Amino acid sequence: MLFWRTCKRHASVRLTHILALRHDSYSVQSVLQPLTLSSLNGFADEASSAVPNPWSQHHAALSARKASEPGRESWLCNHFHAISAHPFAPVLARFKHVRAAPLAPAAAAAKEPVEHGAGRRRGGRREAGGQNSNLQWDRQDGGRGRGHGRCGPSRGTRTVVLRDIADLRTLVEVVEEEAPAWVAAGDVVSLRAAFSALARLGSRPGANTRLLPRALTTLAAAYLPLVPVLGDAFSCVAPLYSCAKLGFWEGQLPAALLERLGRDGGELMQRANGQGHSNLWWSVSAAPQHLIPLAGSALNASAVCLEQMRPSELDAQACSNILLACARLQHRHDPLLHHLTACLVQLPDAKCQNLANTLYALGKLAEECGYRPQQDLRSLADRVLERLPQQRDRQHEENRGYQGQFIPQELSNMLLGCAKLGFSDPNLVHSLATALVDSSQRTNEQDVANALYALAVLGCTGPKTTLAMTQLFAEVQRRLHITPTRFVPQDLSNLLWALERLRPEGQEALMEALAAECRRRQFAGFKPQELSNAAWALARMGFSDQGWYEALVAAVMAPGAMRGAKPQDCANLWYALALVRHRPPGSLMEAMAWDKQRPGPLANSQNCSNLLWSLATLGLYHEQLVEGLVGRLGELTARKQQEEGEASREGPTNQNLANSLWALAVMGPQVLSRHSSLVEGLLREVVRRWEQQQGQVGFTQEGLAQLWQVQLELQHVSRGRGGSRKGLSRLELILAGGAGSQSSLLGAMRRAASREERLDPHISKLQQTVVKAIQQLLQPATGDGDGARHADDGNRTRSPFSSSRPLLAILPEHPVEELCCRVDVVVEVAGGKRVAVEVDGPSHFLANHPHTRTKNGPTQLRDRQLEWVFRAGNVVSVPYWEWNKLKGREGRLTYLSQLLGLQQ
Repeated sequence: MLFWRTCKRHASVRLTHILALRHDSYSVQSVLQPLTLSSLNGFADEASSAVPNPWSQHHAALSARKASEPGRESWLCNHFHAISAHPFAPVLARFKHVRAAPLAPAAAAAKEPVEHGAGRRRGGRREAGGQNSNLQWDRQDGGRGRGHGRCGPSRGTRTVVLRDIADLRTLVEVVEEEAPAWVAAGDVVSLRAAFSALARLGSRPGANTRLLPRALTTLAAAYLPLVPVLGDAFSCVAPLYSCAKLGFWEGQLPAALLERLGRDGGELMQRANGQGHSNLWWSVSAAPQHLIPLAGSALNASAVCLEQMRPSELDAQACSNILLACARLQHRHDPLLHHLTACLVQLPDAKCQNLANTLYALGKLAEECGYRPQQDLRSLADRVLERLPQQRDRQHEENRGYQGQFIPQELSNMLLGCAKLGFSDPNLVHSLATALVDSSQRTNEQDVANALYALAVLGCTGPKTTLAMTQLFAEVQRRLHITPTRFVPQDLSNLLWALERLRPEGQEALMEALAAECRRRQFAGFKPQELSNAAWALARMGFSDQGWYEALVAAVMAPGAMRGAKPQDCANLWYALALVRHRPPGSLMEAMAWDKQRPGPLANSQNCSNLLWSLATLGLYHEQLVEGLVGRLGELTARKQQEEGEASREGPTNQNLANSLWALAVMGPQVLSRHSSLVEGLLREVVRRWEQQQGQVGFTQEGLAQLWQVQLELQHVSRGRGGSRKGLSRLELILAGGAGSQSSLLGAMRRAASREERLDPHISKLQQTVVKAIQQLLQPATGDGDGARHADDGNRTRSPFSSSRPLLAILPEHPVEELCCRVDVVVEVAGGKRVAVEVDGPSHFLANHPHTRTKNGPTQLRDRQLEWVFRAGNVVSVPYWEWNKLKGREGRLTYLSQLLGLQQ
């Protein structure tokens, strides 16, 4: 006291005396207890001529707080952040029992799994938090706690300065030694400081985290009895934040802290500052799922308080961290999200990291919760654009935390945010992509992969953005050659997906390099979505290396490889295999962890129709799976009929219906008969939509042509040619309703099929060669019958060749009116026999061993329908692999004679 009074009388030398003080010989109690509000104000007033006085600004609040809570000293801690900005702050900081330290240090950069894709996975994302400054008390001797007894040890107890401890092992030993004394004294401040010190040292790179559980368990057990009487949010949030930072959720402490914060409608959070709110949201976003419901009351109270705070009461870091937490929690509360974004945009000191994290958080909220910021997004984009023109001028800066410069990760995350939001502002996207190219020497592989994935989602095709995109792809190819192992599986998958969507010039080399890297790793570490997206992209780009797909299937069938696979992953994988005509083993279904009896509530109409189409194309059928897929389509169709608005989007599209019905027709008459009730529901939905959409976009020509083939199959089955009539005669009539009308569905289907047939004039070289060889078999007829008739037909040619059954004529590209299709060649043989000849190249067969001589599903459907017209035994095929083995003219003519039955 004498020292303090002396300093008060001699203000000119006071600072020098305090700075020279040997603090370790004094306790905080001996120095700070005399520091009453009046003396603080007096002390500051004497120096007001040199510096502003912040103490007077908080005098009323501090006095009221101290009066309402007599005997408590932590009021000074709660308001000490206002003092920390004052020039006297370094003086007080010299006392090692009080330190200015970040309460909420930066959240470590974390990779977040993607989405996307071709069906989409959707790509991996990293988020970075920033540092938040606040005052944190490591230890205070003396004074009283928040209504639960002494906060410091009794006189004579050894003073422990946790801030000075730089070694985790030493800190753990001190905690275990001092914890009993802290508990006996009810020393909340020291226990709280111990939590913070463990979080500070335990989260450092290379820290021996095996030491943490025991110390944290000790602290949690000591702190738990004090939780019910804690009187301020800081005492609850600080240990909760430390637990979240260290991933410590064992025991009852986290739940007790959340329940205390939510008690009485979140009364404690109503008195918290912006930093306290930010730390609460961040902690809850990192908590296990079972704890999140316990935070509901505290979060609701926090949201109400945050909406009432002015921008001056919130810093940019708190705004961006809360928005990130909302995104992780999938917590959509539009007024709160709007207010936080608006506050951030108005804060002039917002750092690049704050802007980047906010844009990314809004993207996640849009993708996962349907949130759609409007003017806020435009204002945020403008703030980002203000910083980007300076980016190139500051590339030489070595400090990655430089406030005016975005680091590559932030540029990549902002592009991802734009992709999730569907915000394709050309100025912003081009500026972000260009800045990332300029920073290419500092980018890592994930930054480049995520940026290209985002550009692909946005469909950027402008000349400026295309240039940046090409440069980024070139950078990928360079790194694949030098350091391929730095690309993680998700990077490879996202790059393949982006390559398929953007299709840059010279993509073949990069495509093959990415595919080779996947196979070199034997797909080790690939998640189900990454496997399916990589296969989907390569198949769409025409990559047909069957060895690659064989290795992929082997990886998929490994135990546990498809654990956690979503319906979209399964559908995309099968779709890719169908595109390249690769039939996997039948056991793949069991390895894909899909409930064959019911695909589940996550399967949408696109998944169902794609998988049905794939199975049909590969010539496969699984009764339980097909039953589940068609049943799920029926559920979604019924929901679409009953619900209006956005919910109706879950129903199948017109093309989904056409693809699904076509797939069932390809699988054969027995399949249509077995699932007749489900097929009837889909057919009636087609008719209902046709009647509603008449004169509008409606069905595509391709979809109508598919429905025509379905109708042909139904006619065949219902008339008893290929199966039972039972239950199917009515199906033929559904699509044929109003057949006499020019605008009828059946008429539109027939016209679409005829149009498709006319639009495919391509004749392969193989077909031309076979037709020429058949023409050499044509014999002159005897008598005045058919020979004279054929002589006048310009499409019929003759050539001498002796056979027991003369060939009268050939009809290349012959139209079949009943089917609305063309046959490669129709051959007329003496006796009235007509033979349809189809020349089948590789596209008509499966591509992988041992199925290379097995016709695919569409080819089997073609042959089956041609037999209805030409009768069984009169439809023959010339497979490419048989024709290529024939040697010389005589060998080919002999082969054709035997195929056509010209020799008896």
